[in-house]
Amino acid sequence: MPARLLVKEQNAVVDHPADQLSELRGEHPCWLDISNPQSEEFALVAQELELHPLAVEDAQHGHQRPKIDQYETHYFIVFYALESPSPDVVNYHEVAIFVAQNAIVTVHQGDFSARKIVEKRFIEGRLQTTGLLLHALLDTMVDQYFAVVDQFGERIELLEQFITEESGPNLHRAHAPLNELFLVKRDLLHLRKTVAPERDVLQVLVRGDIRELREAGRRAYFQDVYDHILRVTDEIDTFRELSSNVIDAYLAAASNRLNEVMKVLTSIATVLLVLTVVTGFFGQNWAFIPYGSVTLFWVAMAVTLVAAVGLVLYFRRRGWL
Repeated sequence: MPARLLVKEQNAVVDHPADQLSELRGEHPCWLDISNPQSEEFALVAQELELHPLAVEDAQHGHQRPKIDQYETHYFIVFYALESPSPDVVNYHEVAIFVAQNAIVTVHQGDFSARKIVEKRFIEGRLQTTGLLLHALLDTMVDQYFAVVDQFGERIELLEQFITEESGPNLHRAHAPLNELFLVKRDLLHLRKTVAPERDVLQVLVRGDIRELREAGRRAYFQDVYDHILRVTDEIDTFRELSSNVIDAYLAAASNRLNEVMKVLTSIATVLLVLTVVTGFFGQNWAFIPYGSVTLFWVAMAVTLVAAVGLVLYFRRRGWL
């Protein structure tokens, strides 16, 4: 998708070539969206707006931590848009935002739904200033976080239900959901590392430090986005704790199951030990013991049977068998 320059002119939003940004931004709010950081348009715009080389390099190479940097002529913001096409897949779209006087330049790889939503609102004339445009971008991206996080919650609940149902004799069948839980916990950690630093970005916007966005009442807009980020972070922490609890519950159930098996095996071994003692005694080569006596044989069998039955009843009363 080629670079697109949208300019708010009176009661309409008009498309212009990207190389006209420097001329038009003096009179009208402008939004230049570039979907290829390596494109020639971005290099040209960086030169025209005198974007700092470090910020340009970060935008081109990507994989940056969410942040906000201040330069002489502009501010540089790194933010992330998240999309979850399926419950076990999360797509991370890194968005570099340059905030200059009366102009916003967004640079990203490919396209994402939040940008389309904001573009539609901007074309409809619902975003009159660059401050409202920046708020709409950040707010739309953050609002989509909730759907992504909720999918993690649903996955954890399903896995918890499966492990609970299989916590009896079929506990060994829960190994696959346990592995899935570890994957969910890892993905939640990655998600938190992405979302948590964005709170610092919004704190700067809430304080009104950006001179280009010092419009009456705009701080309240960014405060709302900041509150949403806090809620998302809290939900992520809650689901991480829940996944840890489910894993602990599974391990505790597995340990209890192992203890039950060990009780049964120990009880059986104890019963067989008595039988071994009796038969071992008669295996001795002492001449004064009448090994050929039928009476002695049945007495020994009776003692063995009584001892075995007594031990079995004792172990059953203790709940070991």
